[in-house]
Amino acid sequence: MDICALPCKKPNSESKQTSIDDLSNDLLIEILHRIPLKPAHRFKCVSKRWVQVICQPQFAQRFTQRMKLLYPSQPSPPFTLFFQCSYPRPFPVEFKHFQRDPQFMSSNFSLSFLPQNPNPIIFIATSNGLVLCSTKLLSQMVYYVCNPLTANWVSLPVPPRCHSPVLAGFVCHSYHDDIGTITRFKVVRVSAIETEKKSLHLRVEIFNSDTSEWQQFTVQCEGLHITMDFTKFQTHAVLAHNDIMHWAHRGRVILAFDPNNKHGHKCRLIHQPGELCYMDGQVCLSACQGRLRCMFLSNVNYNNFLFQHWELEDYNAGKWCLVVKFSVNYNNLLRVLGIHPVDPNLVYLMRTKAIVLLNARTQQMEVVYYFTEGQFGGDNTMMNPFEFYRSKKKFNAFQFVLQWWPTPVPKLDKRGN
Repeated sequence: MDICALPCKKPNSESKQTSIDDLSNDLLIEILHRIPLKPAHRFKCVSKRWVQVICQPQFAQRFTQRMKLLYPSQPSPPFTLFFQCSYPRPFPVEFKHFQRDPQFMSSNFSLSFLPQNPNPIIFIATSNGLVLCSTKLLSQMVYYVCNPLTANWVSLPVPPRCHSPVLAGFVCHSYHDDIGTITRFKVVRVSAIETEKKSLHLRVEIFNSDTSEWQQFTVQCEGLHITMDFTKFQTHAVLAHNDIMHWAHRGRVILAFDPNNKHGHKCRLIHQPGELCYMDGQVCLSACQGRLRCMFLSNVNYNNFLFQHWELEDYNAGKWCLVVKFSVNYNNLLRVLGIHPVDPNLVYLMRTKAIVLLNARTQQMEVVYYFTEGQFGGDNTMMNPFEFYRSKKKFNAFQFVLQWWPTPVPKLDKRGN
């Protein structure tokens, strides 16, 4: 057949044009899972069909697989640090963008969506893309669990008792099944009880998202004798390793509590390396390749610091091994802020006017963030080093690691409230 001999068909202006709504679900998924994370989540507002497609477990699985294929050398998504000032009020929470990712550039990435409260929002802990917040630093009673990326949140029922001080921990898990994405979390509160025999017991309260209820019980931790011992534990930067909560102590011990122990909730003390017991310094905990790690920074003199990196070789026996130890000559006072969530050899430190990154492998430091004048309610850049050293004890830093797909916040049973 001579194609040229066929009559030309004039375009019909009234003919229906193909739109994205005419595509099959398979093609729609193929298109949507190729766009960035935040638009993919926001596109659920386009139509009922789109929200059904994006909320399918298959969509989240394909999106996650594609992101891992695109970034094979990146073992985890980008991250940032919450940088919180506990004084002066109102405890501002800011995000330091150490990795330039568009998700962190959005002005919507904050905690401003939480209910207005006379007390400021205090950042407590993070796990698997969700954040645990409270409205008080010590006597915590109001808790929120939220996702800063999606602005979804739930309010926890009031705990059975009010204690000051209290150590709080948080662990969250999510997985995909045929129904959808399932999220479960637990919040742990630990406080001290001093008995008539002056032996110290711990009151533990655990909130389970599955039951939407608090459970409370009393445990004894061998090695803790007086309430003063308990008050020396760091209330911030709790480490949840293998679902076990770990709080560092200024007296060179670590309080470990397992909320999932099938033979009864277990509490124990892990002694830090003996060499550190005779030194005054700062400790920060992390985990890498299934092992607990301890970073220790001590101030030998004004411009000379000693950095030590220890690894818990045998968790049950409490046996440590020294990974690296070296001197840091720096004409400034330093404080440990946190450890890189992907590479444990990278440590974030605070100095008078900036945040620096210390590479334990190369023993080199570089500035990653400069403070602005008047930041956190005071002119930190104009302080002399000794004034800043006293004031900087009021600053805390917390990691937040983006997930390949936003972790949904589970709905709580109202009967548990």
